Amino acid sequence: MIKEKLKSIFDFDNITWLLLVITGFIIHHKRIILRVILIAGASFILIILLLFLFRNPIINGLARSKIRSFNEAHQAELKIGRIHLSGFSTFEVDSLSLRPIDGDTLFKTCRIRAKLGFFSLLLARINLKDFLLENTLINVVRNDSLNNYGFLIPKKKEQKRDTVITSTSPYNERVNRLFNVIFDKVPASIRIINFNCRYTENNHPVLLHIDDFSITDHRFKSDVIAVEDKDTISWVFEGRLDAGNRIAIFRWHGIGEEKVVIPYLKYKWGGDLAFDSITFSLYGNAYSNDVFTLKGGAAIHGFQINHPRISKEEVAFDNLVVQYVLHAGENYFEMDSLTAVQFNRLKLYPYLRYQPKPRRQVTLILNKKPFLSDELFESLPPGLFVNLRGIKTTGTLSYHLKCFVDIDHPDSVHVESVLKKKNFRIIHFGRTNFTMINDTFTYTAYEYGAPVRSFLVGPQNPNFRRLDQISPYLRSAVMTSEDGGFFNHNGFSMESIEGSVTANIKAKRFARGGSTISMQLVKNVFLNRNKTIARKLEEILIVWLMETNRLSSKERMYEVYLNIIEWGPMVYGAQEASMFYFNKDVSQLTLSEAIFLASIVPRPKWFMRSFENGRLKPDMAGYYRLVADKMLKKELISQEERDLLVPDVSLTGYAKDLLIRRDTIDFDTSEVLIVPKGELKQFRKEINHIDYDDKGRY
Repeated sequence: MIKEKLKSIFDFDNITWLLLVITGFIIHHKRIILRVILIAGASFILIILLLFLFRNPIINGLARSKIRSFNEAHQAELKIGRIHLSGFSTFEVDSLSLRPIDGDTLFKTCRIRAKLGFFSLLLARINLKDFLLENTLINVVRNDSLNNYGFLIPKKKEQKRDTVITSTSPYNERVNRLFNVIFDKVPASIRIINFNCRYTENNHPVLLHIDDFSITDHRFKSDVIAVEDKDTISWVFEGRLDAGNRIAIFRWHGIGEEKVVIPYLKYKWGGDLAFDSITFSLYGNAYSNDVFTLKGGAAIHGFQINHPRISKEEVAFDNLVVQYVLHAGENYFEMDSLTAVQFNRLKLYPYLRYQPKPRRQVTLILNKKPFLSDELFESLPPGLFVNLRGIKTTGTLSYHLKCFVDIDHPDSVHVESVLKKKNFRIIHFGRTNFTMINDTFTYTAYEYGAPVRSFLVGPQNPNFRRLDQISPYLRSAVMTSEDGGFFNHNGFSMESIEGSVTANIKAKRFARGGSTISMQLVKNVFLNRNKTIARKLEEILIVWLMETNRLSSKERMYEVYLNIIEWGPMVYGAQEASMFYFNKDVSQLTLSEAIFLASIVPRPKWFMRSFENGRLKPDMAGYYRLVADKMLKKELISQEERDLLVPDVSLTGYAKDLLIRRDTIDFDTSEVLIVPKGELKQFRKEINHIDYDDKGRY
């Protein structure tokens, strides 16, 4: 019915009739209509004229009102001098300052001048054409938990647990809008005179000063002076910023041949960081087929870093260059495989995809076609890969990596990692000869990066035991617990790595490692104990070299492993462990004693946590069943041995005295067990009949 009425109203004849009626009305009342138009036009012009004439009092009144509201809401003191509008779109602010009540000034400037785009102003959009900032100070102060900027940080509002805030806007549209807004807001002309930024932490100030910074014809270049204590450092910051063509290029470098040295880091973290230059460029973007694409590059040259937790030596990177191609789709972010990462001589083309919804998924793929092996080893930065320094190889390598993680479903983790060789051969070992573990060598144990004890690994040491002299129960129990496939894999277990990633995602922290016995051996013998990415990469490379090139037999590697690993407070090796806990030779250990020793390998200093009232805790029975069942399945023990197994042990060695002492004085087992050096020295003297010094050397 309604549709038919609309059709009848908007029929061609009806429209013609309506137009005739309107025309007749206008002709008949043209004088009245003309008066109305003239009055409305004059009123509009008068309002615009009044607003223009009184624009300064109006804008200053509005500003004062907003300032009062801001100060009340933030417990702050924001002061603005006279605001002056000239012409249609240029405004000036004589002064501006901001500080918290009863706090140090956070920001102040003497003059701000900006010119707005007239047409964009008519559309209620702020678009700066020119911008001037003069005599400015940003002053950030922090003393312990007190600061002068916290009043600006909004407090988190509590949300109901059932409330879920989601955005339906696709990522590609959001990134495209953000990208355009950033470039559209960049003024065509910028000048900043006498700009200072000061950060003071616990009375330690760092000041950055720019005397004159300007962007003219899309280009800029300015000196930056950094002052820390009595040290003054000069930098140069230059580049190109072309909003119209969507081009941005920034370069940060020292003056002449001087490096850029970053202040504050040594004071805060005890490290130094310097580089010759850093360059960043963005030179292309496109939005098509529902995908936003961004292209550009980044490079750092002559990078150097000194920090004891990274390396005892200076770490240097000659060149690190990235040419990136990034995509944003409706529900994902992606680094295209066209992205090139050059690390010294080595060039890689990684692919990375992150999908935040409907489930958080991460995919990483890296395929490196055959390349000269020296490209890898000569690209390793000095200071990080100490043991591989100077190594010379021949032949080619190729690498494949594929990793998929569904963060919301951690059990779906899948990892593939294969480093293949062809005609590969080690010509020269360089700093460390990895075959040295085949002979007698000196092993040094570390704790928190510091050496605590050194001893020989070989027949000259009365505690050393050949593999066939160690109880088969202990050999089997440790292998079952730590790395069941040791004799079958090439140093790496993808199953263990996947399990480790899964466990860490579930725990939301680093809760479990995926190290094989080969990796633990390399870590103990050749590397320090600092948990860093570089140390892990070096560990992986050394394991690969040892395993794929058969630098040592599996039997010898396991023999060394059992003779050096920690088994208690300053107790190293299977023989010392057997004497420490059971006062017997390691060859005489029972199945129950062997499984107990295997249980404390991951955390040897906390062995007393396994005991309650002098006996193993009941919850240890589950561990015993797990290990024994695996040993039975692999025919490492018989069914009769499995049936007779009792999940308990009786300590008869020095560990018993420590356990009694703990129960007597109510020792806090949440802490690491610390035993006086004199007692440990006496213990080692008794079991070896040899006098050791405080560092365990004889």
